[in-house]
Formats: sequence, structure tokens, C-alpha cells
Amino acid sequence: MVKAVLFILLFFCSLHSFSQKLIYKSDGTILNSENQRILPATVRAMLANNEKLLSDYNAGRRKKTIGNIMLYGGMGIVIYDLATVIIDNAFADVFSKLVETGLTGSEGGKSGRRAKPSVATYIGLASFVTSIPIKIGFSEKIKNVVTEYNNEATTGYKQFNEKKLDLITNSNGIGLLLTIN
Repeated sequence: MVKAVLFILLFFCSLHSFSQKLIYKSDGTILNSENQRILPATVRAMLANNEKLLSDYNAGRRKKTIGNIMLYGGMGIVIYDLATVIIDNAFADVFSKLVETGLTGSEGGKSGRRAKPSVATYIGLASFVTSIPIKIGFSEKIKNVVTEYNNEATTGYKQFNEKKLDLITNSNGIGLLLTIN
């Protein structure tokens, strides 16, 4: 009796260890049950059996890439354009003296400096603001993929597609037939 109970306990422990639970961390990082980071290629291999989860994960990763490009690109454009405005205004006296003496070759007497940001600053700000909902959306998509994958692992979706219980009668008696397909 003890051997049978021990065998059943070990059997269920092996099934539980086979179903790996995924954990979502911020910025699209996925960890396994031992808190070790899983590479995106490995996650794609784990999701290869479920096309819907794989396509959602790939869409989330794509949104992350686009959001990062828009966020950092927008910030870079804004910082560069505002830095040129600040530098131009800081050296305005030097430029005006060069123009007055004729050392720059400018004939109109205008130094070419600008007092306010250009259109590039506004484009960069629009890119920065637009990237925020995109980055929030990728995070939700990957969270949903991890949750659905963990739900499938706990419900046994991967092992069994259909469970069926039938009542069987014959001349010898009555019985139950459990079909796990």
C-alpha cells in the first residue's frame, strides 16, 4: 500500500514539474518558475504548439520594438533640436559681431539664429507621446499570453483534448468508462 501511494505521489509530482509556469516581469521580460530569464526565441519555441498565443506574443514584441523606436527617437529629436536652439542663443553675440565685421561672408547682416524650437521639436514630442499607449499595449498583450499559457498548463489542455464518461451495461453488470483522448 505504501509503495502504491508513493508511486502515485511521484507520478503527480513529475506531471506538475513538467508543466512550467511562466512569470511576467516589467518591460516584456518573461521568467520561468526558478526566476531565470527566458529568451524570446525560447518563449516562441514553447508557444509553437499554440498559434494564437504565438501570434499574440509576436505582435506584443513587435509593438515593443516600435514603441521603443518612437520613444527614444522622439526624445533624441527633441533634445537635439532644443540643444541647438540653446547653443545658438548662447552664442548670439559672437555671431552678430562676426556678421558686423564681415568675417562670416554673410551679406544680409542676419546671423541665421532662431529664438524658438523648430518643427522637429514638435514632431519629436508627438512621437514621444504616441509611443506611450503603444508601450502600454505591448505590455498587456504579453501579460495575456503568459496568463493564457499558465492556464493551459494547469487545466491539462496540452495533455488531453477531450474527457468523456460513459455508463456501460452488459450481462455481467454495470460499469463506468472514462475516456481521456
